[in-house]
Amino acid sequence: MAYFRNQDEMYAVQRAFFDRIARDPAIGPTLQKSNLVIRFKLHDPDGLITIDCRAPEAEGRFFSTVFGKSDLRPDLTLLSSADISHEFWLGRVNIVTALVSGKARAQGDISQAMKIMPVLRPMVDVYVQVLKESGRPDLIPK
Repeated sequence: MAYFRNQDEMYAVQRAFFDRIARDPAIGPTLQKSNLVIRFKLHDPDGLITIDCRAPEAEGRFFSTVFGKSDLRPDLTLLSSADISHEFWLGRVNIVTALVSGKARAQGDISQAMKIMPVLRPMVDVYVQVLKESGRPDLIPK
């Protein structure tokens, strides 16, 4: 089952999500402290999302986000379908299992991801909340 009909729909959900966590005082500082540039390269629908934890884009934000092509050089790139990414943010997919099974791939030093592990669970909670507030509870599997 495809969760997103097209790139615009997928980006709208992801933009609301990353905007929220970029301002979150419990999550944002941990991401900023990681000093990483992380790229999510998605397919079905295609998309590129790059978070730059080195450079907040505005005051009150702990990192910046680029949707689409970016000249930033990522420290870590995670490749998967948009559905696997969505299920990861819902807490339904374990990233290690996805990597081992081939449902996701990583480029770069995957050990760098350990820097953000403490905030992954709170990010799941934010993602679900963003889906509800955005009028997209249909994207939350029962």
